[in-house]
Amino acid sequence: MSRWTAIIAVTCSVCASAGGAYAQALEAKASFIFNGQTVTIDRNNSDAARYAASFAAPVGSCGAPCIAPMQAAAGVDTLGETEVLSFLVDKVANSEGLLVDARMPEDRAQGFIPGSVNLPYATMLGETKFRAEILQALGTRALDGVFNFADAQHLLIFDTGPSSDDAGTLITALLEVGYPAEKISYYRGGMQVWSVLGFSIEDMN
Repeated sequence: MSRWTAIIAVTCSVCASAGGAYAQALEAKASFIFNGQTVTIDRNNSDAARYAASFAAPVGSCGAPCIAPMQAAAGVDTLGETEVLSFLVDKVANSEGLLVDARMPEDRAQGFIPGSVNLPYATMLGETKFRAEILQALGTRALDGVFNFADAQHLLIFDTGPSSDDAGTLITALLEVGYPAEKISYYRGGMQVWSVLGFSIEDMN
C-alpha cells in the first residue's frame, strides 16, 4: 500500500454564553495525498443540492424505509464529519486505516467521499468466495483458517446515510468473523449528511 501524506485544518472558535462556553465549528477542510494525487475536501461543493436530492431516497440493504441506529454495534464508535476528516489524516494518510464505502458499486457511482474505498456489504455476507482474500487485503493474517487481526487496518465505514443500513450490515459481518470492534468506526451521516453540509464529493461521471 502506498504511503500517503496529509494535512488538515479545522478552525473553531469558543463562544461564551450565560450557561457556559461551547465550541462552534467555523471551517472544516482537509488536503492529503491519496494514490499519488492531491485530494482536497472542503465545504464549497457547488453541486451539493443535486447530490443531496439524489441521496434522499432510502436504498441499500434495509429492503424498506428504515432508520439506522446511532450505534452500529457494541464497541464501535460513531463519528461525525470532523472526525472523518481527522481519520483521513491520522489513519488513512499513514497507511493505518481505510475510509470504507459499504454501498454496492451502482450506489457508489452516484457519488462518494474522496479518499474512500469501496467494500460492498454483500461481499462479506456468508461464505462468499472472496471473503478470505478481502480480510487479508485489510491486513489480517490467516493460518489454518484462523484469522489474526493484530495488524488489521482501522476501518471507518459509511453508506448512504441514516436511511440505509449497508454500513451496519458490513460492520456486523466483519464482527462475526472476528474483526475487532475497536478497529471499526461508523460514520452514520453518510452521503446524505455529507452532501447536505456541502462537502466535496466525487462520482463516476
